[in-house]
Amino acid sequence: MKIRNMVILFTVIIVGAYLAAITTINTSQINQVDITEINQVTKTIEQNWNAGDTKKSGTKGELAYQIALVTEETYQAVLFDAIKNHQTIIDLTKTAADGQQEMLGKIIFLTDGNEETALKRNLIVLITLTFGLVLLMVYLLLGKVHTSILKPFGVMKAFAKKIADGDLEFRLPMDRGNYFGAFTESFDLMREELRKARQGEYQANISKKELVAELSHDIKTPVATIKAICELLEIKLATVKKEDLPGSTATTISESIEKITVIDAKADIIDALISNLFHATLEELEMLKVNVSEQLSTVIVSMFKEMDHFGKIRFKNELTECLIFCDPLRLSQVIDNIISNSYKYANTDIDIWFDLDKTDKNLTIKIKDYGAGVDPDECPLVCEKFFRGSGETVKNTPGSGLGLYLARQFMTAMGGSIRCYNEEGFTVELGIKVV
Repeated sequence: MKIRNMVILFTVIIVGAYLAAITTINTSQINQVDITEINQVTKTIEQNWNAGDTKKSGTKGELAYQIALVTEETYQAVLFDAIKNHQTIIDLTKTAADGQQEMLGKIIFLTDGNEETALKRNLIVLITLTFGLVLLMVYLLLGKVHTSILKPFGVMKAFAKKIADGDLEFRLPMDRGNYFGAFTESFDLMREELRKARQGEYQANISKKELVAELSHDIKTPVATIKAICELLEIKLATVKKEDLPGSTATTISESIEKITVIDAKADIIDALISNLFHATLEELEMLKVNVSEQLSTVIVSMFKEMDHFGKIRFKNELTECLIFCDPLRLSQVIDNIISNSYKYANTDIDIWFDLDKTDKNLTIKIKDYGAGVDPDECPLVCEKFFRGSGETVKNTPGSGLGLYLARQFMTAMGGSIRCYNEEGFTVELGIKVV
């Protein structure tokens, strides 16, 4: 029921109660007597009294009467009760010898007091019912105001606070029955549009950052190749005996070495800039998207061969062909990080073992270098974000402490695992799920 209808009903009840009270009062007859009949009875009593009939009470027709003489001690008390009970009182007189009227007392016509009692009772009932209905309507009106106005307003207030706090997933309950129904629908549509806009902006930012990260990684691979070729050229040219060559050729070789050194230095700068960009992007992304699919296990061998810039990677056994679950891009990043660490910190041969467990459907890749390894107390921490070891080689080598952290994130997302430990050097084991 709407508040307008409740107000109308409330008014109808008040007016109805008022009319009922007026009707009850007007239709009630309290101690109504016939004056003509009373006068006739009074004359009859006075005549009888003068004739010697001195009965002090009796009935004449439908009128009962009682006589209170002024000479009686109870005269005042009887007269007071008659007045209190709204009874009709007439003087009782007789004619004296001198012709004057002498008052003997009062004739009190007795009437029934039940009519007045009934009127009072009816009025009390009517007033009580009216008050009860009014009170009920007040409570109903207050309840309606609370349900239709105050409560929805409180919900909208909480909704506004949620939106202000950035919680765009909080849905505003729809209720067209209250006075804020249209507003709540509009506000919820506004929230939904804001949520879509924020989600679109978030996805756009993620896509841009992922693109930057992927391009950074893709650029690092050819830069690493350029650096490796420069180092090989420097080594080969440095071993050439210049004294056995003509003067112009020796000069050309010297100039070539200088230029190759410049190229190598510039490649280092590019690599550092790309690494900074890559790591800054990863810090914002925290986790890059991983798209797992079924791949042939032979892609793993190709990834290692792409990283074998110095001819130090040695396969200790053959890799059994099978189907594995992986993201080739992320797995190549994992292998790239591990091999790059071995180049930077160990600079030794790198041995690779493959172990296919058909029962557990797991392919284990063991990557081992023969450097100094890491402090045994720091082994559990090498995959933590921004962690770098305390060794002298680590301190003197540039790095960000994100390589193995990202490797663990990627392996976990692909359903695999990574384990690092010391074994005559530093060893990393990669676990990959087999189809």
